[in-house]
Amino acid sequence: MKEEEIVHTAIENLEPTLLKGKWHPYKKNNKILDGVLELWYEDQNVRFDAIVKKELRTYQVEQLIQQAGNYKNLMVIAYKLFPGLKKKLKGHRINYLEANGNLFVNAENLLLFLDGDKKLNKTDKTGNRAFTPTGLKVLFEFLRDKRLINQTQREIAEKAGVALGNIPKVLQGLMDTGQIYKLDKKKYAFHDRKELLQQWIREYHNTLKPTLEMGRYTAKRTEDWKEIPLNLTKTVWGGEPAADLLTNYLKPGVLTLYTEETKKDLMVNYGLMPDKEGNLFAYQKFWKNDETDNTAPPILVYADLIMTNDKRCIETANILFNERIEPKL
Repeated sequence: MKEEEIVHTAIENLEPTLLKGKWHPYKKNNKILDGVLELWYEDQNVRFDAIVKKELRTYQVEQLIQQAGNYKNLMVIAYKLFPGLKKKLKGHRINYLEANGNLFVNAENLLLFLDGDKKLNKTDKTGNRAFTPTGLKVLFEFLRDKRLINQTQREIAEKAGVALGNIPKVLQGLMDTGQIYKLDKKKYAFHDRKELLQQWIREYHNTLKPTLEMGRYTAKRTEDWKEIPLNLTKTVWGGEPAADLLTNYLKPGVLTLYTEETKKDLMVNYGLMPDKEGNLFAYQKFWKNDETDNTAPPILVYADLIMTNDKRCIETANILFNERIEPKL
């Protein structure tokens, strides 16, 4: 696995309800550092000067210990670290992140330690990157705006909120599956955007949505849910309530929120109470707001509805598709 793949794999494998990461690579002329890793934990944002290693040797740990004082927050990102090396890094307060998401962070009043036995998916190396959780975020933006595919890779990455290094892999994955083709050296076209939408919905429910789950809650104001004062820059309705707002056709039985707020914020700001049997589901919001809409984008609302077994939800999904989605596909 190449060093850049190690970084992106590690970011994808961060505990999804706990951490988010973004990679900023340095140019090759930096002889020591490979880039900067940004981590978001709840409301905290910490930047790390990072060194990427396929495999870390004992003598290299000694070098890192000597170098650590030159940096505010030094982090080692590696495919895998042996237990003895991890212990030594921790002992010298050197942060580390493994490709499977295990990490040690002790920086700026932030102390995190994860050391599970999560196995890396061996198909990551050769699998189609268009349908990983990261790839699905990119496809979501392509489905929202068909012109985006012919903007620069940097613009695509910025719009989707993913690392730049993912974009060529996603484009190649779409080429490999025949979803897109080249018009010339720089421009692409879609074969069948309706079919791509259906494939995205299936993969979204199987691959991306499970990583976004934040829990189930009971809302104190279930009956007058429309009066809950959402912070629309961070939190919007999805699923059935969003469909009601967009079509005025469906009375929601299950409430769904997509949010950038923390679990604590949801409870304090909106009176939500954790409840394994609750009728409100919260998910991490994975796209950027273009404006202060009170609902998730129609494509996502459609995806939430169409995978239910509820007749009324599916009827509403079809209304949403005909009125708001198909004309833009």
